[in-house]
Amino acid sequence: MTERISLDGKVAVVTGAARGLGRAYAELLAERDAGVVVNDLGTDVAGFGKDPTIAEQVADLIRSRGGEAIANDSDVSTPEGGSDLIATTIEHFGRIDLLVNNAGICGSQLFEDATLDDFDQYWRVHLGGSVNTVKAAWPHMVAQGDGKIILTTSVSGLFGLRGQATYAAAKCALVGLMRILAIEGAEHGILVNTISPAAYTRMHPAAGSRTPEAEGRRTEPVEAVAPAIVWLASDRCSETNSIYNVTAGAIQRIAIVTGPGFYDPHLTPESIAENYAKVESIEGFSEPGPFELGT
Repeated sequence: MTERISLDGKVAVVTGAARGLGRAYAELLAERDAGVVVNDLGTDVAGFGKDPTIAEQVADLIRSRGGEAIANDSDVSTPEGGSDLIATTIEHFGRIDLLVNNAGICGSQLFEDATLDDFDQYWRVHLGGSVNTVKAAWPHMVAQGDGKIILTTSVSGLFGLRGQATYAAAKCALVGLMRILAIEGAEHGILVNTISPAAYTRMHPAAGSRTPEAEGRRTEPVEAVAPAIVWLASDRCSETNSIYNVTAGAIQRIAIVTGPGFYDPHLTPESIAENYAKVESIEGFSEPGPFELGT
């Protein structure tokens, strides 16, 4: 029988941890003996408002169960907020082993209706929030010689979803960020992965309704995603630079691959058109590794 995974002695920071997926992550990390920093600004799904009490409520709950947790309501979309979050973590726990960038906002609008300011709002929260916290945590992980970072992408960005241009652009940018962090973190023992979670939360447009779609999403509880976070955080996991789709008890790696393609040393538009079946085929695909500088 596989030995129970314990995170005893590890310290985890989870952003957006007072509700939904983030709360499930924080609770299970604590249940598996990690010290947890519950970060949440307490906004609505669109990023407006503030309620510092909700993070404290989750930290209180964890402590009532015998776990160790503190609350933090820093705004990670700002450099100051990211720095404050990690500084609070180090001040209380003395180290940081896991950073889960889960905080996000969600809405829906067609691309033709979205302004650059709309895109900027999503970039600041999803991409900026991750950059700000990683920037602050990175020196501590380098000094320790180890650390785990988990970023959060979405099927909206990976595969597309109508009305989600602002959200998808920010979420897919995190995959690019992961690639570079994984490469640059390798020499310091820092492992970086990305999850694409799916669960029934207030972020889902139909979460408050009784439509068949919403009822179907109830079979995707947040608790079914959290085990992947614990595994990624554990010493049993040595993976880095990977994307995992996690939903309703299923976990699968998502890969960007290339097919064998078509080669013509004298490539022309006409030869591409004539051989397009070879161009689009991914049969016999390969998965490129990190590129060397200059290639």
